[in-house]
Amino acid sequence: MSNEREWVVRYKLPGDQVRTPREIVVRATSQSDAKKVAQAMIPEAQILGGPQPLR
Repeated sequence: MSNEREWVVRYKLPGDQVRTPREIVVRATSQSDAKKVAQAMIPEAQILGGPQPLR
């Protein structure tokens, strides 16, 4: 059994004019892996901060 967790990654796209960042939920084993998964899913995204565990 894998120990993957769900992480909330906040990001911004080029040209976004809103104050609140967009969010995506990804499954990964660690915080750094979650960031890599999100970046691979949305290459043009600017990841804001570190991924947080989904509560």
